[in-house]
Amino acid sequence: MVKIEVSLHYVLQNLLGAESVEIPVNGKQKLKEVLLRLCEGKPEAYELLFKDGRLRRELIFMVNGVGINHLAGEDTEVKDSDVITIVPAIAGG
Repeated sequence: MVKIEVSLHYVLQNLLGAESVEIPVNGKQKLKEVLLRLCEGKPEAYELLFKDGRLRRELIFMVNGVGINHLAGEDTEVKDSDVITIVPAIAGG
């Protein structure tokens, strides 16, 4: 079995008690599927990451440092040793 690392932002760190977590996967999986597994049994985490069944737009999701908006969005395939990073989008002026 292979693992994908998920690096978490501050609020998720507090909810899950770690700066990052490893999620075991079998082969390639879609990003959304992996993040749904991260949220299993943790409704607060689901509320932070998803809205209406889709990844929240106010968060930035990256796979190996590349924003998923430059990849296949929530359908981006992730595989062994990939790193998913989740950070809040910050705007200001």
